[in-house]
Amino acid sequence: MLNKKYVGDYRLENEKNKKGKQVTKAVYKSAYFVFEKPEDEVRTAVRAVTVLTAAAVAAFAVALAFYSNKGFSAQYYTLIPFALCVFPLLYLCFAVYALNRFMRGSERRATREQKDKMYERLAKSTFVIMLLSGWNICGIILAFILRTAGKEARPVTANDIIFAIMSIIFFTSAVLSFSFRKKVSMRQE
Repeated sequence: MLNKKYVGDYRLENEKNKKGKQVTKAVYKSAYFVFEKPEDEVRTAVRAVTVLTAAAVAAFAVALAFYSNKGFSAQYYTLIPFALCVFPLLYLCFAVYALNRFMRGSERRATREQKDKMYERLAKSTFVIMLLSGWNICGIILAFILRTAGKEARPVTANDIIFAIMSIIFFTSAVLSFSFRKKVSMRQE
């Protein structure tokens, strides 16, 4: 099933199958896309983004495992942006999967739909993760400032420290993944 956005990229053609019946097939007629960088650079970037995405998923899971409702990690300004990161993180995982699947194949030309699934998803999801996890880190810093100023009564627990460290690792992996997006950019062939 094609997305409405990509319907114009295909043309319907009639063919006869082995049994002699007429079959209608969708044939791609639009432009193909190739990577701008050499293949070895792209492979290195895809491996790096895959490792960084795995680190982000692990940091996200560990941070949620060490979430504590007694410390500052329970504050809405630290927890809400971090919890919202689950959606762009899934989107990033899909982009990395599409990149790895494309790199394993023999075809080096991508359709517009494939390009959007690989490059566009990577760029958009890492940018949203950077914004939300940056908001999370600002909330953690604010909680520390309020705690040291005596305005916040909640104690800083060991779980909060682990939550803060995992949040920083999560943010860093998103920033580095965002920087690798240029290595996997595509141009029209």
